[in-house]
Amino acid sequence: MKKVVVVDDDDDMRALISLLLRDSYSVETAADGAAGLELVRRVHPDLVVLDLLMPRMHGFEVCQKIKSDAGLKGTKVLISSSKSYRHDVRTAVEETGADDYIVKPFEVDEFQRRVASMLGGE
Repeated sequence: MKKVVVVDDDDDMRALISLLLRDSYSVETAADGAAGLELVRRVHPDLVVLDLLMPRMHGFEVCQKIKSDAGLKGTKVLISSSKSYRHDVRTAVEETGADDYIVKPFEVDEFQRRVASMLGGE
């Protein structure tokens, strides 16, 4: 089963994403960027769903660290952030090497399609 790590400081968003993915993927979560990076380094997920604005370490920095780590650079990163930060999301994708982004609030079907596509349709 493919592994997904969800990093978001919003408890409800972490719970929602976990609920949407848990039947098809092994899902683990973290509530801030630093804890998320530590979790990613420990479990080596196939995909990280990453919020941008979080305590302790922003998603920008987490993504850069994932993409610059030789052992993790194959890990896919899906940025998930608010519509009001659309410019920041595009910047994160361009500057950090994130693989895709989705703007919150998102349509459930669209989110699940993106994840499946990023993970090879499984």
